[in-house]
Amino acid sequence: MDSGIILIIVLIIIGFAITWSNQGQVKEVESQRSDSEKERDFLSKHDNRTASEVSEERDTLISTVESALADQPDHLAQIKSIINDWADMKIQSFQNRRSWVRNPDEPEA
Repeated sequence: MDSGIILIIVLIIIGFAITWSNQGQVKEVESQRSDSEKERDFLSKHDNRTASEVSEERDTLISTVESALADQPDHLAQIKSIINDWADMKIQSFQNRRSWVRNPDEPEA
């Protein structure tokens, strides 16, 4: 009789231990899923313009700035430099994001 009660208590303890460890694993999986969903949402909201679209935007911005700051050549040069740097970074970002698709065997720089 005493060994039967001890056996039941041990089985209950083992059951709680298994359930408790599974809950930890479930929370870990849910956390990983949440992290991947957040990353997916971030990437879906990312500005995905092509190089030609960025070049068009650059030309539009530069023409607008040239007409607005024609009488201030120093400021015009600085703003044009900033616009060109922005456009170059956007194009480079687009190329880096797509490089693993075109060349999957080459390591990323």
